[in-house]
Formats: sequence, structure tokens, C-alpha cells
Amino acid sequence: MSDINSYLQKRLDTLDGLMLRNLNYLGMECVNLAKSLDTYTDRTGNLRNSIGYVVVKHGNVVSSVFEEGSRGPDYNSQETPGEVVGEAFAKSLAKEFGNGYAVIVVAGMEYASYVEDVKHLDVIAPAKSFAQTRINQIAQSIVNSMRAARW
Repeated sequence: MSDINSYLQKRLDTLDGLMLRNLNYLGMECVNLAKSLDTYTDRTGNLRNSIGYVVVKHGNVVSSVFEEGSRGPDYNSQETPGEVVGEAFAKSLAKEFGNGYAVIVVAGMEYASYVEDVKHLDVIAPAKSFAQTRINQIAQSIVNSMRAARW
């Protein structure tokens, strides 16, 4: 029985590693895509800096990537920086994922949806579309990796 438990634990550990590695990679791909968009003028730098992601495993944030980028000419150092706002927002959303794995990619400034919905300028929507397509490829890759693993 202990051999079976050991075998199953190894398989679970492998699956866990594959899930986390692939979700981190997907998060980084989405962030790079969203930050590369040049559809709007980011006067403070906060909107672009608020774009980042967290990876969640059973309700716990296991990784978080929000980076300080360049500041715009209208940046006010008295304001909370965009990367801090974005990370706090993503972590608040992570609480909704108590079971399983998730990657949460956000543009954390409260006016991000205004820029997209009212001004019709891309902030994070193309990254969302990309992620929806890419997640199926990632799932298939994980399944193939698990099948190919020699035990």
C-alpha cells in the first residue's frame, strides 16, 4: 500500500509542478501582450504598471508578478503606484478560488474598464482572448506530459 501511495504522490507532485509552471508562463505571456499594446496614452504609468498576475492554488496565492515600469509625465508620487493597486486587486480576486488552480491577470486601476468599454481602447481584452485560446493548448500539453512520464 505504501508503494501505491508513493507512486500516486509522485504523480500528484509532477502534475502540481506542471500546473504551476504552465500557469505562470501563461500569466507572463498575457502580461507581456497587454503591456505591449500601444492603444492608449498612459499619462502616469499607473495603468500599464497595474497589469500583472497571480497564480492561485487551492485559495492561496503561490506567485505574484507586478512590476514597476516607467512612470509617465503626470505621475504623482503621492498616489499609490499602479503595481501596488494591481497586486492588491488580483489578490482580492484570488480569495474566490478556494479549490483548484487559477491564473488571474488584471489591469488593476479602477479606470481600466472605462478605457476599454467607453473609449474602446485595448488594455487587457486581447490578453483575455489569448488566454482563453492558450489554456486549452496548455491543458493538452499537461495531459501529454503526464501520459509520457515514465514511472
